[in-house]
Amino acid sequence: MPLLPPEFAAVLGTFNELVMPILLFVGLAARLAALPLIGMTLVIQFVLGAADPAFDKAEHFYWLILLATVVIRGPGILSIDHKIRKRWSIS
Repeated sequence: MPLLPPEFAAVLGTFNELVMPILLFVGLAARLAALPLIGMTLVIQFVLGAADPAFDKAEHFYWLILLATVVIRGPGILSIDHKIRKRWSIS
């Protein structure tokens, strides 16, 4: 990735790959956890796709749709976010 130093990009990517899916799974700050994953999916699709024209992964677009749904609609009633919102009655 040309914008970040490789060492920092590796640490950031590893952190995103390991922590954000866990947050999504339990539904804790799920909307915020989906945003870095959307960014990482876009980087993979378009930076790698620009470097290798034969690279075309349709599943990246599927992941983008799923992650965008979490950002727009929220994680759902089985999430920790929902339990917190219900307990504190935050709309």
